[in-house]
Amino acid sequence: GLLFRLMTAHQQDLLFANTARALGDAPKEIQIRHIVNCLKADPAYGKGVAEALVIPLSEVTKGA
Repeated sequence: GLLFRLMTAHQQDLLFANTARALGDAPKEIQIRHIVNCLKADPAYGKGVAEALVIPLSEVTKGA
C-alpha cells in the first residue's frame, strides 16, 4: 500500500493496465482474489485494478 501511495497518478494507471493485462486470461475467481488482496493494501489500488479488469466492486465484495 505504501509504495502505491507514493506513485504518481500516471504510474498508478500504468500499474492498473499492466495488472489487467497480466491477469486478463486468468479465471475470474483468481482475478477477484487479486482484487481483494489489492483492496487490503489500499482501497484505491483495489478499485483501480477492479476497474481495469472490468469487474464491479459489488461483485468482488460479495464474495469477500
